[in-house]
Amino acid sequence: MYKLFIILSVVTILFIIYSEWSVGGILIRSNSSGSKSINIRSMLNFMINPLHKTFLWNIRSLDINYPFVILCTVISYKLFN
Repeated sequence: MYKLFIILSVVTILFIIYSEWSVGGILIRSNSSGSKSINIRSMLNFMINPLHKTFLWNIRSLDINYPFVILCTVISYKLFN
């Protein structure tokens, strides 16, 4: 179980980096003063958004669909362990 937690943590960090690179302006955003700041709430909303919006479950947006990525990771972990 501990190993799965480590794997999910690494996948989550990689997902955040990839999403910021791919989509941009999710975690690092301009604030009201015009400087860049980290917006964790925005990233968390982005990560759970597919649970609320079904259009994010199309084939072209699965790479930025956090629940899908986590589901694939858990299935892969279970198959190979």
